[in-house]
Amino acid sequence: MRLRYRRRRDQLVAALADRAPHVHVSGIAAGLHAVLELPPGTEQSILQGARWQGLALEGLSRFRDPAAPPASRDALVVAYGTPPDHSFAGALDALLRALPAGE
Repeated sequence: MRLRYRRRRDQLVAALADRAPHVHVSGIAAGLHAVLELPPGTEQSILQGARWQGLALEGLSRFRDPAAPPASRDALVVAYGTPPDHSFAGALDALLRALPAGE
């Protein structure tokens, strides 16, 4: 299973580098989630675009303490382990369509 999910993460990172180089993956290369660093002020609009694409993503802002000062970091939390194998490529393509055009 680790190898399967590592391949998915590698596919995600490669697709972002190719089609959305302004979006960076942060965090360690382990687990089932990736954090995608977004251009400032874009988290909510990208989440809306992802919903239109049929994706269920979370913004990093959802995980912040409400008492904390506003963060300047916009990001998505992507659970790349969730889609079944037969639909992973389609989900990845939908994610790329939801991201803003390169800067």
